[in-house]
Amino acid sequence: MEAQLSEESLWAAALGARLRLLQANFADDDPATRHGFLVEEIERSLKGCVAEKRRARLDALAAHFPAWQISAATTVREPQPAPAPETPDTLVERLIEAFKEIPAPDRAELTARLAAAGVAVEKAAGGAFDVPAELLKRLALPAGAAVNGERAGKSLALLLDMVLTMDQLVWTLWKQLSPKSSLRREADLGKLSAEYLAGSNEVSTAQLVQSLERTRKMVAGLLGAVGRAGGAYARERARLFDPNAIEADARSEKKWNESLEFACWRKYVQLCKEYGAEPVIEKGIQEAVAKAAENLILGRPAS
Repeated sequence: MEAQLSEESLWAAALGARLRLLQANFADDDPATRHGFLVEEIERSLKGCVAEKRRARLDALAAHFPAWQISAATTVREPQPAPAPETPDTLVERLIEAFKEIPAPDRAELTARLAAAGVAVEKAAGGAFDVPAELLKRLALPAGAAVNGERAGKSLALLLDMVLTMDQLVWTLWKQLSPKSSLRREADLGKLSAEYLAGSNEVSTAQLVQSLERTRKMVAGLLGAVGRAGGAYARERARLFDPNAIEADARSEKKWNESLEFACWRKYVQLCKEYGAEPVIEKGIQEAVAKAAENLILGRPAS
């Protein structure tokens, strides 16, 4: 027992000397700070000590500091269990908060490291948007110009809505103008665009380009046909109602007992009945537009 007490006394004397040295070194600090350092030193000295010896060592230490209250010794903190590991959600939240305080140059480096690690880093709303060089040129923007990502998305939605509306309208109109034409709509552009934007492997860029190109040619053909069809239809009407042509036909058809003037009038009335009725004129105009459009789309010369 004496040997055990002697061992505890030696331990208490050595620790007491270190505690006095700490007290002296941190004399200018506030009491709470000094108390923390002293408690940490005592805990470090008691680390690995069994419960039976722990009590004896603390009693021996108290003998070196009689002014201490017994309750002070009992305030030595027991070792705390290790904190539970953080969840991925918690780690992400901490990263987001820390990211706000990082300078811009360091943010770029950190973003690159996250991307290299396979972490999907999406562009923030309003960020830069990569635009093909040919589109920048068409928009009269300098090469390498940055385009606002949020506005690019909105522009895509507006333009796609317009294109899909025109696609539906132009092919419906073409079916009415030329129901027997070999030019037909091959795919539903709206469905094709939806699958393409959703990332479907069933729809390639080439398929989308091909469908858009057919619609583009049809729109261009119908617009270009307006001018061509007018001239073609006018020439056909002028030929039918040309006075010289009517007179020539009237001479060959004139009866022996009627005048040439009467025969010409009869021929004119006949032509008006056949070609002058409103439904006939409307049909003639539609046919002229359809023919002119098809010639333009297929690259045939105007007739």
